[in-house]
Order: sequence, then C-alpha cells, then structure tokens
Amino acid sequence: MTKPVTQVEMMKIIALFRKEGYKGEYEEFQRVSGTDREFFVVMGNDQGLKALFRASLMLDAVEFQYVLDDKHVFVQGDADAS
Repeated sequence: MTKPVTQVEMMKIIALFRKEGYKGEYEEFQRVSGTDREFFVVMGNDQGLKALFRASLMLDAVEFQYVLDDKHVFVQGDADAS
C-alpha cells in the first residue's frame, strides 16, 4: 500500500504549481507508485474542467498528463502508475 501524501508534501507541491503559474482547485494528491518525490495531482478550474498533472519535487517540475473526461479517468487506490 502506498503511504498517503502529507500536508507538508501538499504545500510543497502547491508551491511548485504556483511557481510554474498554474491556478485552480487542487482536488486529489496521490503518490506515484515506487517513489517518495513524485505525485499525481488532479486540478479543476472554474469551468468544471479537470486535468491530471505529474509533479516532481525531485526535478522541481510539473508536467501536464491529460484532461479528465469520459475517456480519461483518475484511478484512486493502489493502481500502478507505470
């Protein structure tokens, strides 16, 4: 089982997003399987769109993955992120 994302990690991730210029609601945080320094983050905006991002505290980078819609969903739980 993957350990939950801590408050301190969430604050660091949000600071990284803000530094990169991203704005929106942070809806979900999930640790990438097999690492302690990379996370999946679901963000929403005012129009109801949600997107999945991969945030790396190790690389100090945020990477857009895809927009969540009928074809792309965010799996919660112990799903492998490979």
